[in-house]
Amino acid sequence: MGKLIYIILSSLSFGNPFANLTVDGPIEPTSVEQLYGDRIELLGIPFKDPLVLCQIFIALFLIVVFLQSSMDKIFDRKNNLVFFESHFSKTFLKYFVSYLLTIITILEMAGAATLIFGVYYAFTAKTTLWIFYGFVILAITIIFLLFGQRLAKDYVSAADLVPYFMLIMLGIMSMY
Repeated sequence: MGKLIYIILSSLSFGNPFANLTVDGPIEPTSVEQLYGDRIELLGIPFKDPLVLCQIFIALFLIVVFLQSSMDKIFDRKNNLVFFESHFSKTFLKYFVSYLLTIITILEMAGAATLIFGVYYAFTAKTTLWIFYGFVILAITIIFLLFGQRLAKDYVSAADLVPYFMLIMLGIMSMY
């Protein structure tokens, strides 16, 4: 009777009811791979593999970070300009702060927008190509930010960028 219940429940939730059945009884799956094979589902949405799900979560995290940062630079431009002018007052960048703030804002907004489209595209077309493009744009953005922080000798702020860069690199590496 126990085997019959297991077969019925297995067929409803895991597809082939005989895949984990042996002469001695059922073999309990011990890993996600044994349970789902090469696919994974979240809230009924199938994903190619767990790495795709990780790429989507990394993208969502970076969307929050960079969308908020770019929106802050747009809506509070005056205070950001004052901060960056004082921050870069002892570097050659002091002559270009307004232009550089605009460039960084555009890059952050473009990266976040590309990731937003990438997450949508991952669900509709089942590919993370646009998430990859967003990661590349944001990696370039962080390199520019790192250059500015190092030039201003703000080593603590430069070090604060490293986890974001590492997260982006993990996202890119998970695509291969």
